[in-house]
Amino acid sequence: MNKSLKSFLIFCLKLLVTAVPCYFVYDKIVTAPGWDTGDIWDLFSVHSIAPLFIALFCLGLSNFTGCLQWKLLLEKQNVHLGYWHLVKLYFVGLFFNNFMPGNVGGDVKKVYDIRMQGSQKTVGGGLTATFFDRLFGLFFLNILALAVGFLFFIRDPEQRLFLLPSLWVFLGFCTLFAGLFSKRIGRILAWFSGKIFPMSVQIRILHFQERFQLFRDWKLWFHITALSAVTQSLRVVVHFFCGIAIGLSIDVSWYFFFIPMVAVISALPISIGGFGPRELLAQSLFERIGVPGLSAVMVQLLAYLVSMLVSLFGAGFFLAEKRKTTDN
Repeated sequence: MNKSLKSFLIFCLKLLVTAVPCYFVYDKIVTAPGWDTGDIWDLFSVHSIAPLFIALFCLGLSNFTGCLQWKLLLEKQNVHLGYWHLVKLYFVGLFFNNFMPGNVGGDVKKVYDIRMQGSQKTVGGGLTATFFDRLFGLFFLNILALAVGFLFFIRDPEQRLFLLPSLWVFLGFCTLFAGLFSKRIGRILAWFSGKIFPMSVQIRILHFQERFQLFRDWKLWFHITALSAVTQSLRVVVHFFCGIAIGLSIDVSWYFFFIPMVAVISALPISIGGFGPRELLAQSLFERIGVPGLSAVMVQLLAYLVSMLVSLFGAGFFLAEKRKTTDN
């Protein structure tokens, strides 16, 4: 199949995956009893905008701690760059993440920028560190959901059912990490890959797993766990303050229980920018605790707006670097 045609068909499929859930979100809102278009204005007309500034601060701070985690992982791959330089690359990646499928376009940009800072050898290290940084963030978010679920919702027959998806995701991550970090399991996977893939692909898989062996350091795991606890908690709290901004008064524990599930769906490269599946899942989850569909969707859209505003620093860094390159 022609590559251009294939890319077009994939884009159309992602557009469909984005549009169909958006339609169901819209339909559920407008068919709600007592729905009126003035409800949108009411969400903002009587409440303070101050919580949005707190959300901006929390997300901005989380990016600095997240960048520090990325730096530690890069150093384990023998990629040594200054922290403030990496902060610029990190924010540029965040800006690109807003527009790419599954929010992974920015990760590709970060790997490319690291490649431009060093030699060809930095490509593998940058890719491995960035890939693991994304995986570990989602993994820790899932741990937060499980911890909050077992602490607060295990006795609730309606809510404890949602522990099962989080538990399966947790087990899936554990299996993946075992395959990446265990030499014994790695040899078994290499043997199976040799039966399925050509030798060139098998060699790439083996090299990829070898680079992951560099992360087998308990001191490193302690540091990235502590950083992830701060980073991911701040990012969940962003949604909490977005909810306060529109007058939504629910306990923060609900956000720690539901938002990790939404984040996992958003990270999948199946829609455009995460739109559609993210809003539909958030609406369905928060509806179970009496949150109106419009409010649940608005929290997600406000959190996305906050992310966009923070990522504008990345746009500034990108344009400044591009102008610098052009001048030279």
